[in-house]
Amino acid sequence: MKKLFLLVTALLLSLGVLAGQYNNFRATAYIMAGDVNRIGTVENWEKSWNEFSKNLKLDKVYIETFRDMTYSDDKALDAAIKFFRSKGIQISGGITYNWRGGVRQRWESFCYSNPEHLAIIKDVIERTAARFDEIVLDDYYFTNCKDDLCIEAKGDRSWGDFRSDLLERVARDYIVGPAHKVNPNCKVIVKYPNWYDHFYGLGFDLARGPYTFDGVYTGTETRDHTSEQHLQAYESYGIIRYFENIRPQHNLGGWVDTGGASYPDLFAEQLWLTLFAKTPEITLFNYSSMARPFRTVDRPWAQYGPTLDLDDLRAESAKRGVSEPTWGRVAEYAYQKIDAVLGALGQPKSIPAYKPYNAEGEEFLHNYMGMAGVPVEIVPEFPAEGNMVLLTEAAAADPNIIAKMKAHLKKGGDIVVTSGFYAAMQDKGIKGIFEMQATGRKATIDTVVTAGPFGNRGPALKTEVPMTIPVFTYFTNDSWEMISTLDYGNGWPLLHHSVFSEGNIYVWVIPDNHSHLYALPDQALNLIRKTASRDLGVYMEGPSQVAFFNYDNGTFAVHSFHDTPVEVSFVLDKGNGLSDIASGENINGEKRNFTPVNGHPRENRQETVVKVTIPPHSFRAFRIK
Repeated sequence: MKKLFLLVTALLLSLGVLAGQYNNFRATAYIMAGDVNRIGTVENWEKSWNEFSKNLKLDKVYIETFRDMTYSDDKALDAAIKFFRSKGIQISGGITYNWRGGVRQRWESFCYSNPEHLAIIKDVIERTAARFDEIVLDDYYFTNCKDDLCIEAKGDRSWGDFRSDLLERVARDYIVGPAHKVNPNCKVIVKYPNWYDHFYGLGFDLARGPYTFDGVYTGTETRDHTSEQHLQAYESYGIIRYFENIRPQHNLGGWVDTGGASYPDLFAEQLWLTLFAKTPEITLFNYSSMARPFRTVDRPWAQYGPTLDLDDLRAESAKRGVSEPTWGRVAEYAYQKIDAVLGALGQPKSIPAYKPYNAEGEEFLHNYMGMAGVPVEIVPEFPAEGNMVLLTEAAAADPNIIAKMKAHLKKGGDIVVTSGFYAAMQDKGIKGIFEMQATGRKATIDTVVTAGPFGNRGPALKTEVPMTIPVFTYFTNDSWEMISTLDYGNGWPLLHHSVFSEGNIYVWVIPDNHSHLYALPDQALNLIRKTASRDLGVYMEGPSQVAFFNYDNGTFAVHSFHDTPVEVSFVLDKGNGLSDIASGENINGEKRNFTPVNGHPRENRQETVVKVTIPPHSFRAFRIK
């Protein structure tokens, strides 16, 4: 009987069926080749693990075999595998195909035109596939090589066309193919980095790569938006959804590090947004980083009771015998907080934003929209279902986009297009739907005025900072301004409306500095959210820099990135209030008369408005009552 129990247990462990440390996701960490070699023996792993596991519980580890031209020593690798298996931890392999760093460029990729480099790449994958049934490639599987071999092989093609074809061939013939030959059970997973709008130029082809590899992993590291990439926190959510939409059920997890986390809250926020996107697994980079004490800094918002309560974390840690909590302890605390609500949330239901494969334009704009409280989700195909579609400039890359728009409008659908999209299409057929003119001029504005569907105008409201917008003109009475901008007695549209057949088209004029979306008055943002949220049944009112995550089962979550508490309201089509999923608190709403947006008929009904307060750098999750 004991042998049978052990056999069944081993089988379940190999299949990942046993309950993990958390109810709604697997917690993993990545172990770099340098740490594999440094720790080296089972005995040393035991010493390291004693303290590590007091801070952070794991379900799985990725054990790296190669990085920066350094191989993991065979004996050290076997020791790591043996140790983690003895602890019931799932194991997979990891590879970082990085030639060298910091010689001529910050990162130098392999030359995928060089036969000597290709031999190394093939050797690494074969060695790794012999030991592991799953391998993840860290996100350096791109190429920035411009040596003479690549210059000659490129010929007259663009760098993007040349590099994407090259990496597709190498992936097939030197990585995935050899791995499958050595180990038919091996799955090779490519981790894509966070700079998705720049992929094609460095060889990542999202039309082919996710299908050439056995699956994808997602870099959700947004860190601090003041760092050089200037990534907006919403991307930790949005990029998971994007890659899931590219190849459903094959986006295996999100990946976060501590880089640029000036506050532990910024680290935790990346974890929470990654998990709100419903990823099945989350990886922390890396094992050594998670073993280091986190930075102790003064947090101006600590007095307001944020979700990451460091006093509570330290008290919990002391009970475990941890005197100096690590980044891993921060991660586990954050995991416990979100795991308590994730199971109640359904599948994400957002506003689909069509971005054709490898298309460019208004880069990373979707993340700024998300930070402005507009819950967008990038999709690689024009949606066949639903009433609302969002088109940014990237959608202009679809040669059939006008025909698709007309078909959608004729069936009664609505479309929100950005100013970048309209400008790109104004000589390519969009004037057959309705006519505006992207003048090429710019205006600096500091005031906006919202208008209702029947011409009633609100007060003039100041923006937080002056902003520069592109100037559009239009035919009076052919279309109408919903949000007007003003400067010294003149004005231009910020949100504009026209009709076509049975549908409506709205033009959302985007400031030159995308972060100036956050400077718009609440009333303007509320109207934009309401207009775009036709299919959701709920939208948010209030300031920017509060992200809203909607789900298909009458639940939603919200996260504030403010340093002080903020009050927001949720407008419900149906229901009379909200229930806080974590606390069980019931919050009743107030009724108000429904006002349609431009293009939609009057309805003699009421909607419910529920006001809630969100602590700084914190989330709350709700169920509609």
